[in-house]
Amino acid sequence: MIQKKRRQSKYFAPQNENCEHKCDYPGCTKAGEYRAPKDNRLKEYYWFCLEHVQAYNAKWNYYDGDIPTDSEEDKYRKFKFSSRMKYGFGFDFKGGYNIFDDVDTQSSSPNIYLTPSEREGLKIMELEITELSVDSLKKAYKNAVKKYHPDINKSDAKAEEKFKIVSTSYKSLLAKLA
Repeated sequence: MIQKKRRQSKYFAPQNENCEHKCDYPGCTKAGEYRAPKDNRLKEYYWFCLEHVQAYNAKWNYYDGDIPTDSEEDKYRKFKFSSRMKYGFGFDFKGGYNIFDDVDTQSSSPNIYLTPSEREGLKIMELEITELSVDSLKKAYKNAVKKYHPDINKSDAKAEEKFKIVSTSYKSLLAKLA
């Protein structure tokens, strides 16, 4: 019977197989049963006893040593893009054009188109369209969930239907307001 040759892993070290190591910590005479990487390439290892491998691993940092600096030149070399010119595609809404100065971004607009199910959800949550904002919607939804949750109202079938309407309208309204 022919045995299949077992594929060895990338970093298999046959010289370490079936041999005992002494702890690499200076002054320690215990057996080195645990290996710890020497650097972040993870190809060479120290052999330590349990006590010293725990101390070594507590202090070891993978990112020590070969950390590339993120200077401007390195950013361009990284992607092999040599131009330092910055292109501005599109329109900058934050540039000082004063177009949107009169618009209040925090308050909501009552001119949002609402579907009939969303209007019904607002009615169930006892919320007016003019009061509609993200914060008020979240508060009203929280109160409605407490009031109409099926686990609280097990005997009332209408409460479960109201809960479904409230949850679907909340998701769609939150997407429209955000």
